[in-house]
Amino acid sequence: MNKSELIDTVSKTTSLTKGEADEAVNALIHAVVSEVKSGRRVVVASFGSFNPTRRGARMGRNPQTGAPVAIAASRGVRFGPSAMLKDVLNGKAVLPQLKPLAASGKTSKAPKAAKKASRAAKKTSKKAAKRSTKKVVRRVPAKKAAKRAPARKAAKHSARKAVRRVPARSSSKRAPARKAAKRSARRP
Repeated sequence: MNKSELIDTVSKTTSLTKGEADEAVNALIHAVVSEVKSGRRVVVASFGSFNPTRRGARMGRNPQTGAPVAIAASRGVRFGPSAMLKDVLNGKAVLPQLKPLAASGKTSKAPKAAKKASRAAKKTSKKAAKRSTKKVVRRVPAKKAAKRAPARKAAKHSARKAVRRVPARSSSKRAPARKAAKRSARRP
């Protein structure tokens, strides 16, 4: 699962829109990264903990030449799964089901319907405002242009495609095979 699939899943299992779910996932990632960067441990109950680590400077060896190489100090992070996550992975426990949206008092369609209604109201008010400020202009119907025969146009188009589809013959591809045949004939 990548980040966009995680956002889709969060959006489907909650009453959040995709944009709101994207903001929520980004906020979670930002909070975890900033805390770990500052050297603090982040614990998410029933999921696991993110522990910052430090590695000191040390001497290593180049595996090809065996020459000593200086390795600089670095920082990293180690994830430790919670006991519940380990139990679920090993089949000792069952993953708890999410609460349905209707049981928790949330409906996924209510916020969307309210947003659509407000958008529609804004559009109609904008259209009404434009109508009241516009001058009345009498429109004259435009003359129809003479149509070309569609068969001619289609024939030209298919002819162009046919020309493009035919690959150019290359004599350079056959030359090595002839040379190889001559070489094998010479070597008895």
